[in-house]
Amino acid sequence: MKKMLINAIHPEEIRVAVVEEGLLKELHIESALKEQLRGNIFKARISKIDKGLDAVFVDYGREKNGLLPIGDINPAFIPGAEPGMDIASVLRTGLEIPVQVSREEKAAKGALLTMDISIPGRYMVLIPKHEIAGISRKIDDEAQRKRLKEIIEQLQLPSDMGLIVRTAGMDKTKAELSKDINYLLRLWKSIERDYIKMPCPCLIYREGDIIIRSIRDYFTADMTEILIDDEETYKRATIFMKSVMPRHRGRIKLYKQPKPLFTKYDLEQQIQGIYDKKVKLKSGGTIVIESTEAMVVIDVNSGQIRNSKNIEDTAFLTDMEAADEIARQLVLRDLGGLVVIDFIDMRTKANIRSVEKALKDGLKDDRAHIVMGRISKFGILELSREKLSSTLLEKSYVQCPGCEGTGIVRSVESSAFMALREIQLFINRNKARRLLVGLPGDVALYLLNQQRRHLARLEQEFSAEVQIYSLGTLKHGQIQIDLQEPTA
Repeated sequence: MKKMLINAIHPEEIRVAVVEEGLLKELHIESALKEQLRGNIFKARISKIDKGLDAVFVDYGREKNGLLPIGDINPAFIPGAEPGMDIASVLRTGLEIPVQVSREEKAAKGALLTMDISIPGRYMVLIPKHEIAGISRKIDDEAQRKRLKEIIEQLQLPSDMGLIVRTAGMDKTKAELSKDINYLLRLWKSIERDYIKMPCPCLIYREGDIIIRSIRDYFTADMTEILIDDEETYKRATIFMKSVMPRHRGRIKLYKQPKPLFTKYDLEQQIQGIYDKKVKLKSGGTIVIESTEAMVVIDVNSGQIRNSKNIEDTAFLTDMEAADEIARQLVLRDLGGLVVIDFIDMRTKANIRSVEKALKDGLKDDRAHIVMGRISKFGILELSREKLSSTLLEKSYVQCPGCEGTGIVRSVESSAFMALREIQLFINRNKARRLLVGLPGDVALYLLNQQRRHLARLEQEFSAEVQIYSLGTLKHGQIQIDLQEPTA
């Protein structure tokens, strides 16, 4: 039994969960304190052309300029651009262009932008200024593809409009698809009007909020109900469902019980587990998920499994279970970019292929575009996954100020001896006679109580006086040294 649960009782942070047989399959969080940019369309201007990066920087009204690769510039939006010409030759700073955010801002990096604009509906995606008519690759039934192609030909779109039929449009009638594309065409006309009359830079189209996006993108016919715990949100969702999928509007229900919605369905503990690096498997094995700047690394461990007859069976059973869980975790955490999975080594080719198939099957319903490799002789499988939004970790956590994101801090002992070296260096350079040395509290105590003899040796060797004091604003590995003027 599949359900969508929408926890909107606190509008500052709205959570949407997709649950199947009690197991959390997808989780989406949107905070009112952090603006969602992906999918928004802006009227912008080129602020800098960087030939070395083969990209342009774009002022689209945010504090950080966005990056627009040359390859993502649509010539149809550029005055004077002709098919086949070098698009860079007609670009200039100050040129006004429409752009869409394809990747959110991250730390010091601005958003990634594109001019290949796409506007999603329930069943279709409209692609203005493109002559493309396609069908989602996830619709692999040939009879369905042929039927949809025939419908597309009958829709008679404007010559400069492209479209792609989404997976949700697979079984829909011509009337349903036509209604969806007509809505998108009207929306695009509205965006064009706003682009002409609005100042630059400014926002001209905002993607729907998390409630609308979730119903549009994640609702499927096999969902038995959508439960919402906030009345205003329930009303908005009902209006949207009535306009796009009227026959399913009865599946939206207002949750009124005193017990919190996510608690009733035992989701809070499952959600907390998403933020853990280590995920336990039912058989006793584990997978460890580490995100780095360059890639996501996942390690599979057999743990204490001893039920199998031999090592190969243990490896195969653990890897099969891990493949299914890894697929679930990639979607749950929305991990994107390069993903490297270190499976337990297997020798049988049939087992290796089975594990690859299990992972592929686990990701078949994932909305993100995935390119998956094969398991190498070292047990490594590489895949790339499109990043749909910021990860749950990025949305819910901030970098630790103590360790600055490394997960480790310098020990008290190491910090103390580092301080001694810094004190000696300072005395040598400044010919100092009296010093005030600020250190973190526990480091200062360790140095004064456990390593006093080293301080005494420094004072005697350099004829200097060193006063140690506790400075609470410092972290391990930091030191503040000040010269103290001698008293008259």
